[in-house]
Amino acid sequence: MSSRYFAWIILLLALSLGGCATTQTPLLPQGAGRDDFSLTGRVLVRQAEKADVLRVTWQHVSASDRVSLETPLGQTLAKLELDPDRAYARLGDGREFQFSDDTLLAQELLGAPLPLRRFAHWVRAEPGRDTGEVVRDQAQRVLAMRDLDWQLSYSGYGDLTDTPNRPTQVEARNGDITVRLRIEEWAEGSSGNE
Repeated sequence: MSSRYFAWIILLLALSLGGCATTQTPLLPQGAGRDDFSLTGRVLVRQAEKADVLRVTWQHVSASDRVSLETPLGQTLAKLELDPDRAYARLGDGREFQFSDDTLLAQELLGAPLPLRRFAHWVRAEPGRDTGEVVRDQAQRVLAMRDLDWQLSYSGYGDLTDTPNRPTQVEARNGDITVRLRIEEWAEGSSGNE
């Protein structure tokens, strides 16, 4: 995000100490598949000394993602659409961005080249084909893994009763970039938590 947006977000955070918006987890379509999910939570994106704290609402269906990023008070900052061949964003002020590469979109919006499409696997603690070392607990749940030069760590398993085998806290680090996601609500497609 630009310095102007960053300053604006910090001002809103300062004014809203203790305030919070309620965001409902988006419903999954009828017949949602095993890998489909939706979630709501809070995300911190930090690069060097700059940090943004946002509310996130996310729906992953098939190979597509719909993500809404909001201020803690619920004002929409951006709506993202990630499809296999396109990464699109519409900002709260009406500006639109479209790239074929999701990392370029993240660079434009957040000032950090985040691999947005990989996050669908990362939030579920699912190692991919490029994943390096994977550390698991006694229940075989992923505690840490390395993917695409990102170090990921997981905690909070069992915090949400509907999805006891999913983490509620995900941290991704790469150099001076840190992304922390605190998941507050999960909904999964059929057979997603068996």
